[in-house]
Amino acid sequence: MSTQETSIPSTPIKIHIPPTLRCYTIPLRSFLARNSMYSRLVCSAFIFAPPSPTATEPRLLLLRRSATDVAFPGLWEIPGGSAGEDDPSILHSLAREVFEETNLRLARVVRQIGGGIEWTEEKKGADGTTEIRNWLKLSFEIEVAEIGSSTAFSGHQDAEGYLESLPVEIDPEEHQGYAWVTEGDVRMFVEDGKGREVVTREQAEKMLRAFEVRRMGVEELMDEEARVRRY
Repeated sequence: MSTQETSIPSTPIKIHIPPTLRCYTIPLRSFLARNSMYSRLVCSAFIFAPPSPTATEPRLLLLRRSATDVAFPGLWEIPGGSAGEDDPSILHSLAREVFEETNLRLARVVRQIGGGIEWTEEKKGADGTTEIRNWLKLSFEIEVAEIGSSTAFSGHQDAEGYLESLPVEIDPEEHQGYAWVTEGDVRMFVEDGKGREVVTREQAEKMLRAFEVRRMGVEELMDEEARVRRY
C-alpha cells in the first residue's frame, strides 16, 4: 500500500501515512469547520514495543499522570493531548504531543483505533458566563523512530533490558512515570479493577481493542456512513 510522507517540524524524519488516514492531514480549524458539532480535539497514540525472543507479548506504553493534576491524578493513560491551532495538521499535533510527552519521534501512523471518544464539559469564565465544550478524542496506533522491529532485541538478554534502554523521557510537570504493559495487565484492570488504574474504563477498553487489532494484523474497517457523518 502506498503511503504519503509528511515532514514534521523539529524532527529529522518523515511520517508514513496510510491513504485511509489522509483525511487527518488538515489543520485543526478545517477539521472543526467540517465537524461543527465539536469544539475541541484530542489526539492520542498507542505505541507498542515489539516482542522479544524471550518475551513474546507486545508491550504498550502507558504514562502515569502527575499526582498534582486536577483531573485523574496518578492514573495511567496513553500519550496524547490537544490538537493545536498552530500545528500544520492534526497528525502534526499527534507527532508533537508524542514527542513532548515521551521524547519519541513518530515515524509511521499504522491505523486508527476505533471511532472517537466524545464528551462535553462546561467551562465557567471570569465574567460568569458558561462555555459548553464538545470534545472528540481520536486514537491511532503509531510506530516511532526509536523503536525498531524484534531484531532490535539482539543486543539484550531479555525484553526488560531492551525496554529500559529505550529513550523515553517524560515531562515531570505532566507525568510521574511510565510503564510498558501487556494485554493481560490492562485486562486485569478492566475485568477485576486491579493493577494500574487507567483514567477511564472507556480508554482501558480501547487499549484492549488496540491489542486485538494489532494481533489480527488488519486495519479496522469503520462504518462508512459514520465516517462521513463525523469526520
